[in-house]
Amino acid sequence: MKQSLKHFVVFIFWNLAISTVLLVSVRPQLSAVQTVLGMVLIFAFAIGVIYLYVLRTGSPQEQERASDLRLAPLRGDPLRWTLLAAPVLLLFSWSLGEVYMRLVPVPSQALNPFGQLFFDARGRLMLALLAVGIAPLMEEFFFRGLIQRALERRWGIAGGIAGASALFALVHFIPWIFPLHLVLGAAFGFAVVAARSIWAGVLLHAANNSVALLGLGLERGEIPVVSTIWVAGPDVRLWISIGALAAATWAGVWVGRRLWKAGRDSGLRHEAGVG
Repeated sequence: MKQSLKHFVVFIFWNLAISTVLLVSVRPQLSAVQTVLGMVLIFAFAIGVIYLYVLRTGSPQEQERASDLRLAPLRGDPLRWTLLAAPVLLLFSWSLGEVYMRLVPVPSQALNPFGQLFFDARGRLMLALLAVGIAPLMEEFFFRGLIQRALERRWGIAGGIAGASALFALVHFIPWIFPLHLVLGAAFGFAVVAARSIWAGVLLHAANNSVALLGLGLERGEIPVVSTIWVAGPDVRLWISIGALAAATWAGVWVGRRLWKAGRDSGLRHEAGVG
């Protein structure tokens, strides 16, 4: 547990450092070159943390750490089922969010924590780099790699996924939608365990963030406030969302079981030296 908390604290400090560089890099008075340098600094810092802290490249424990983090390539049936899981997860994420916001009043700023950054071209570029490129790597390597693996050894697979998901939701610092991040984290965690590869979580995480950014773009960065059923009552959109959530849940269970089987079979073939 102490090891997991240490990784969590390291991630928070990394997150604060990256956020500071991001805010400085998109200031209007800076030139495009300075903004690009900020992007390069963020990327280099992320890669440095992965290699030196997460992977411990060059250390005697490097190979053991790579195996522990489930760095095996995602290919064959596990890759195919992960790709099939992506649209299912996106439908589940959207419908769960719709139903949740009809039950719980969520401030609009909680759905777009980036604020004014989204109204600036350089800000959007930096957010895209972070949300689609760096965040899936860093968050999966820390939460589904270092933290979840440590908790799995202490609490088992289910406990490891639950604990890592709770910390994943907590680190986003948006209490109104903590349950949504918790469920998403659990989905990523299950995918990593089922596929026996951290890259399943990275792929699904990047897909989810890409669609979230696209949605913000279509809304021009302004998420409209949705009236809860306690104020406006249920409507057609709510029932559609509930139906979509039920369908996505069923599909998720179906795909998840097949992903688990594909990952298990792939692991057995690897142990036998086949494929």
